[in-house]
Amino acid sequence: MGARDHMEELEKYKFRRVIAQVSQTDRFALYLGMRVDLMLKWGS
Repeated sequence: MGARDHMEELEKYKFRRVIAQVSQTDRFALYLGMRVDLMLKWGS
């Protein structure tokens, strides 16, 4: 395995980690958004 291959693997790994973090945050934001939506509906 050459150094370039190693770099590519590292990039893929970093990319995957970023995607995982973003999807977690998205899920959390979605959950919060739903909660706020319900509160507004019940409040009115």
